[in-house]
Amino acid sequence: MEENAPSAPLSTRSVGMNYGLYAGLISAGLFLIISLLGYNPFGGGLNYIGTVAGIVLLVLAQKKFKDSGDGYMSYGQGVGIGLWFYVISGIIGLSVMYVYINFIDYSPLSLMLEEQATKMQETGTPESTIETAQEWTKKLFWLFAVLGVLFGGLIISLIVSIFTQKKNPQGEMV
Repeated sequence: MEENAPSAPLSTRSVGMNYGLYAGLISAGLFLIISLLGYNPFGGGLNYIGTVAGIVLLVLAQKKFKDSGDGYMSYGQGVGIGLWFYVISGIIGLSVMYVYINFIDYSPLSLMLEEQATKMQETGTPESTIETAQEWTKKLFWLFAVLGVLFGGLIISLIVSIFTQKKNPQGEMV
């Protein structure tokens, strides 16, 4: 009869990537559902569902890391898990969005641009300025989407890791 050998602790990369996969699939699913319902997937209260789900999954990923090892996680390890988490989540979520918008249905981006133009008109912005803003939004949308995921993910990882870290009292071993 074989004895179960203790498994090696999981790496920050493997945990972050694994849970990032789940978050990316949830992100893509929410985007598709919101888009198919005819709402703006890039603004409004429905986006908070994805943000909250991402934070919950990040906390679960960090808990999994602590549970698989010695029960401790440094602040840096927590941030590392978060960065891998958001890189993978962003790749999956943004890839689905890109394919959907560019090859299936452009209306989610059109809806966002219409809402943006309406808000600008309500504040008395000249039509030429609105047109320029719309052109630049179309040109830079995907760049800002990628930067938003990475920067937002970094900020969330930094904040969440403050609360989820558990320092090893015998000294941190990375």
